[in-house]
Amino acid sequence: MISQRRLFMHRFILLTLLFAQPVGAELQETFPLRENGTIPAWLIAGPLPYHPTTIPDGKRGGIQTDYLETYGGETQTVPCEGDRIELETGRAVQWQTTVSDTNGVIDFLENFNADMTREGVAYAFCELESEKSKDVLLKIRSNDGVRVWCNDRLVHENLVSRTLEQGEDHVRVSLKAGANRLLCKVDQEGGGWGLCVTLHESNGDFAKEITSRIHQIEPLKGKIKSASFLTSPLIINTEAGERQSMIANVVSGGVENVICKITCEAWSAAQEFHLGDAPMGKHTFEFAVPPISGPIRVALESSSDQKEFNHISIPPARKWTVYLVQHVHTDIGYTRPQTEILPEHLRYIDYALDFCDLTDSYPDDAKFRWTCEVSWAVREYLKRRPADQIARLKRRVEEGRIELAGMFLNMAEIATESSLAASLQPIRTFKEEFALPVRSALQNDVNGAAWCLVDYFSDIGVNYLSMGINKTRSLLPFDKPTAFWWESPSGKRIIAFRPDHYHTGNFWRIHEGKIEPFKTGLMNYLRGLEEREYPFDRISVQFSGYHTDNSPPAMIECDLVREWNETYAWPKLRIATAREFMDYVAEHHADELDVRREAWPDWWTDGFGSAARETAASRDMHVAMQINQTLLAMAAALGAQLPSDVMQRVDEAQELLLFYDEHTYGAAESISDPMAENSMVQWGEKSSYVWEAVKKAGMLREEAFGMIQGFLPKADTPTITTLNTLNWERSGLIELFIDDEILPRDRDFRIVDAKSGESIPAQYLRGRSEGSYWAIWAKNVPPIGYKTYRIEVQDGQRESSNQSNAANGMENDFYSLTFQPETGAVISLFDKTDNRQLVESQSEWGLGQFLYETLSDGREFQRHKFKRTTLRNVKIKDGPGGPIWKSKIITGDADGCFNPGGLHCEIRLFETEKRIDFLYGIRKQPVTDAEAVYIAFPFHQPGAKLVYEAQGGMVTPGENQIPRSSSDWQTIQNFAAVRSPDGQTIFVSDQTPLAQFGDINLGKWQESAQIEHPFIFSWVMNNYWFTNFRASQEGEFKWRYSITSTQDTSNGAATQFGWGTRIPLVSRVFPPAVAQKEQHPLSLSILNPDAPNLLLIEARPARYGEGIILQLREVEGKQATLNVRELSRNDKTQPVDEVNVLEEPLKENLASMVFSPYEVKFLHVGIDLN
Repeated sequence: MISQRRLFMHRFILLTLLFAQPVGAELQETFPLRENGTIPAWLIAGPLPYHPTTIPDGKRGGIQTDYLETYGGETQTVPCEGDRIELETGRAVQWQTTVSDTNGVIDFLENFNADMTREGVAYAFCELESEKSKDVLLKIRSNDGVRVWCNDRLVHENLVSRTLEQGEDHVRVSLKAGANRLLCKVDQEGGGWGLCVTLHESNGDFAKEITSRIHQIEPLKGKIKSASFLTSPLIINTEAGERQSMIANVVSGGVENVICKITCEAWSAAQEFHLGDAPMGKHTFEFAVPPISGPIRVALESSSDQKEFNHISIPPARKWTVYLVQHVHTDIGYTRPQTEILPEHLRYIDYALDFCDLTDSYPDDAKFRWTCEVSWAVREYLKRRPADQIARLKRRVEEGRIELAGMFLNMAEIATESSLAASLQPIRTFKEEFALPVRSALQNDVNGAAWCLVDYFSDIGVNYLSMGINKTRSLLPFDKPTAFWWESPSGKRIIAFRPDHYHTGNFWRIHEGKIEPFKTGLMNYLRGLEEREYPFDRISVQFSGYHTDNSPPAMIECDLVREWNETYAWPKLRIATAREFMDYVAEHHADELDVRREAWPDWWTDGFGSAARETAASRDMHVAMQINQTLLAMAAALGAQLPSDVMQRVDEAQELLLFYDEHTYGAAESISDPMAENSMVQWGEKSSYVWEAVKKAGMLREEAFGMIQGFLPKADTPTITTLNTLNWERSGLIELFIDDEILPRDRDFRIVDAKSGESIPAQYLRGRSEGSYWAIWAKNVPPIGYKTYRIEVQDGQRESSNQSNAANGMENDFYSLTFQPETGAVISLFDKTDNRQLVESQSEWGLGQFLYETLSDGREFQRHKFKRTTLRNVKIKDGPGGPIWKSKIITGDADGCFNPGGLHCEIRLFETEKRIDFLYGIRKQPVTDAEAVYIAFPFHQPGAKLVYEAQGGMVTPGENQIPRSSSDWQTIQNFAAVRSPDGQTIFVSDQTPLAQFGDINLGKWQESAQIEHPFIFSWVMNNYWFTNFRASQEGEFKWRYSITSTQDTSNGAATQFGWGTRIPLVSRVFPPAVAQKEQHPLSLSILNPDAPNLLLIEARPARYGEGIILQLREVEGKQATLNVRELSRNDKTQPVDEVNVLEEPLKENLASMVFSPYEVKFLHVGIDLN
């Protein structure tokens, strides 16, 4: 891999001198190919724009733009050294001569003095002179994508993202006798940037009888074209004392007997080094000199040229300490099937203990240390190892040789606040087992983290979060490793650190155990940190025992560190745990750190759209678990004796959802070879997590109803008890099944409030042989409580419900809708109560419009390579109607679907509240080519901003999110809102979490979200990843959206509609019963955290001891006071304590609890079961 650094670095550079002669006539020098078939001399030009204006927002548009068009074009241009390429911006780029290194590599970063984090495009040109016509094989390595022209033909294109080592393209070309143009074009997506071309004969031998030439102004043969001198961070221990390492990079036109003389006034004598011959190419020489403490003079001499460099200023060498943190990156699958992962990770802990024993006699810095990246494997280790082995682990943790980190797994953004709270419970086990707190958390590979974790961590002593981001298909926050105070919305804080990739040490080849290759990577890295003004003299770098995920530990790195520290005075290397560097930052630099109260959304959640059905099931089960746990808590508060192991069953279901929601999805080859056994097996195992959760959640619901039903009223007539698991009085939709014996399908009936006698609306949905499904609109159900309704069967015959709507519209007291007949989209949605139009008439797409997208560039997200189509053969008709809603049914044919009628949409206009639902269903064809499905919602609201609910708070994209975190798409927890001073439109996406705001943003890769229009594009499904995720999906898939509009612009209004829509009221139908001994209330609020700006995230039985736990979050940004004495109207509840996420007490026996703006708190409510 070519060096990922710049040579012209302001801290280390001594001098780079191009020895220019007066401009003269053009000359041509001919250069033989090297013995390894590489081309020694080229003309290069760059950097050119990666995002040209000719292709707006075009990712990789630059490599497809002919910047030479006015000079003959890429098929004809024959440039000369010094020629200029004029750009539309007024900037000009000049052709310059360069010499490849002896392996044939051109390093564009070095030649252009370019920033490795900035994208760009470069040309490389030469002419190949062949004695006769012949076919040759070009072997091309590029970093990144490449296009190649031979003479006037484009002979090769591979728009790939790779390093030079990750692939070689073989291109056969025909050379004519004489000169042949060879033009290469390479783009840069970050990191290294280079090109290597090797010529071979047809039989595979290196090419012969071919020379290369370029059109020059300055001679090259026999000259030292350029030289740069830089100091290294390396200080060497020698018998004569410490010596400072210097490096000379000499670009040679072919010189012999090179001597380098260095003089410094502080030295007693000049230092002379005989470097030998330097054939044409770039050569690096390293030598040790006494410590430099002033300007130096350098002279280079050869048999044919000599140059001098005077008064070179040298900055003092920084004395670095590098913490090397060994861990195993935990992928649940990917490298091999999921069932193989846990046994291996348990064995790895055994190895780590053995390696600790084997290195006890090593110097302290070289002793083996190990950080357990996730808590899952450690928790399972404690269950599955004998006491003596656990004692060994305890001892090493106490010594600081092994560290236990706090994240259960490396989590994606679809996990919920509730499930993430459950995921942290192993930390309590570790505290109880080891009597030691967990101080650090690691989230590796993934490029975002849940905001709510800051609230959780800060109260349990997890002070640090380290994010070893893999920037593939994302943007990397910050231009260098960065530590900062990360604050939750309420201002709680931890120190977060964005190091480099979690395998950075492996990029330096640390796992080979050899100093020389490791030294090159380390020195380049430290120089890069200094160039980017990294503020500390210490840095933490992660690595694994081998350069792979799910890697076993290794001890060879300990030997390398021991040898290094014996050889070099600086940098100091230390095998460390993750906590050590963070402790250093906290102790020495805490007051210097920036403070960021911002969300950290994750780019990689888009992959969950590759399995829309399973992702929808996961979201539905998160909702189901909120309901199940709250029902259990309600039963406990009423006095039910819950089974002692009920929370074990809850945690089993939660854990299955965590395994679906963690970042690993399938096999490494899941896209390139989706039918491979490994791909099929891994997807089968991954999908099984969510379907097993569906089964367990279903049984928990029945168990919860079984626990609470004895405390619910029954009567001598059939009743329906409706339960509300949220903390405000709600009216809402319930869907339930009623047996024909209870409600005969041919009889008229009423459903009435058992207390007031008020009749409530009911609407038939569908039937089966023994009964019918009904929609019922319950009214004013108490918070965390229930209400009872009677089913009154009457003598008359039931009349069918009919509705009549305009052919292309619907209307009620709240809204009027108009449909476009050709597409089925809503082109007008008028809010009659607020007197405003909600649909943008100038949008290309209508509201609710189906879009099917294909991509023809191999998943590279070039904006001009997307093609989008919509419905055809559309039919619009009236749908089922009744007292709760009226509806329209839209059907049509759609690309990517089984047609006719590949899409079905029902739009429900509610009569009972101000609400519209969009219910979609498609029958999807299996397509492995790149594709996506969207539903467009182009809202009209002048001056509006888009906000959405993330894990733990509200996010305004581009404003309160970490720069370069996911900006082109968002992951919605429950709702988004289009909000202006005049009101807000609230958008609830039930099964589909992904959305793009303002536009379909793919390929923009925005540093910060720029939202010009209040549009939401629900990103229903895609297969745009090149690895890990699914290649295709098929069959029927159903999903739903709900929309309302209001003049109330508060978070509370949006939260109540969003949570209230996604978390439905639930009901139980009871047949007639004999009179109960104890008359239960017909309506009851069992628990009532009565503060209007508090949201109940979760209620559940306590995991540790008796009682129930309430998790509450303030949503309005205002202080809230909760009177805990009024929390329950039930005399069975006892003192209320404030606890943390692990149920450890913080404050006891409270009378009231004060919430800061946006604060999250956990309450333990004691229960008297006697």
